[in-house]
Amino acid sequence: NSILGQIVRSLIAFTLFWAMFRALDPLSKLFDRAIDLFGSASMHETIKGFFLKVTKFVVVCMGIAAVFQEWGFNVAAVLGSLGLVGMAVALGAQDFIKNMFAGLTIFLDRVFEKGNWIRTPDVEGTVEEIGFRATKIRQFDKALVTIPNSKLANEALINFSRMTYRRIYWMIGVEYRSTEEQIRRIVQAISAYIHDCGDFETDPSQTKTFIFLDSFNNSSIDIMLYCFTKTTVWGEWLAAKERLAYKIKEIVAVSYTHLTLPTKRIV
Repeated sequence: NSILGQIVRSLIAFTLFWAMFRALDPLSKLFDRAIDLFGSASMHETIKGFFLKVTKFVVVCMGIAAVFQEWGFNVAAVLGSLGLVGMAVALGAQDFIKNMFAGLTIFLDRVFEKGNWIRTPDVEGTVEEIGFRATKIRQFDKALVTIPNSKLANEALINFSRMTYRRIYWMIGVEYRSTEEQIRRIVQAISAYIHDCGDFETDPSQTKTFIFLDSFNNSSIDIMLYCFTKTTVWGEWLAAKERLAYKIKEIVAVSYTHLTLPTKRIV
């Protein structure tokens, strides 16, 4: 009867903690109401997933401790006796602990989110998952790279998804035989297109836009073009840049002069 009673109580404890474990996923939907607090849907999902994993781990540990306690194990005494072992394990797991705290730093500082396009000295791609120990990044060649969180937290990182506008920086070379009037006409026509076409942000309070005769190169007179597109989406940025390139070619042709080869481009 005593053994049967222990089995029944153990099953009850197991059932209760198993129910709590399984209920965590539906209950996590309550976090959806706090989506505005985290600023974006991707950050909300990332933080919710992280705390869901932590809570599940705590529930599992409590369930195991409750079952062991039912069978007469003094869990507190066992944990206390394992102090030296725990120290050894802690020393062995210091990298894991360091990566875990680095992951918390990434969460709290919002360095990047799931779905962001980032670049580090070693890798460039889209963030797929931010875990306890490491972050998974999908490169543009579709290869998956796993980087420890401590490495990401301690090195220079560019988050392209946080760009407000996207830059175009060109040096447009025209022939030396071009007259002053031709160069002025080219600069004015490019400036008019940049300000009127709608693809570019030209508000001085938001960005800087420069179209000026800049320098005399070895084989060309260089016009500097420095502007920002309103879109930061790569495909849309490429389309806007293509339209600009065609327009510059047309402007130079109408001005009865020619571009030199090559024209410098600074991204």
